[in-house]
Amino acid sequence: MPAHKPTNEHRHIVEVLVAGGTPKTIIAKALGIGMKTLQRHYREELDSGLELANVKVVRRLFRLIEQGSTPATIFWLKTRAGWKEGQTVEIEQKQEQQAYDFTKLSDQERADLRVKLETVVGRRH
Repeated sequence: MPAHKPTNEHRHIVEVLVAGGTPKTIIAKALGIGMKTLQRHYREELDSGLELANVKVVRRLFRLIEQGSTPATIFWLKTRAGWKEGQTVEIEQKQEQQAYDFTKLSDQERADLRVKLETVVGRRH
């Protein structure tokens, strides 16, 4: 069996597969080589494939933001700048006004109520 000779196309394939999370055993099978050969010839791609893919994605994202892409800008702000989408809902509770039948109060209860009301209103008679 002839010795494996890596090509730029092979390196790109390994880089893309690593970035996508493909297991090394499947990458080796895709290239028709064993694990040792994969490790020996593609060490850099195996070690840095994900990082290189992230760099490319970030570069593209920045280009889109610089070109005025609103979705790209919103994505960046939410994922990197801590912005959050939210909706604030204020609930206003209405107090029910109840009618009281003061005729059922005793003379003392009415006098106590009058004192409390005058204190609240600020008038004493």
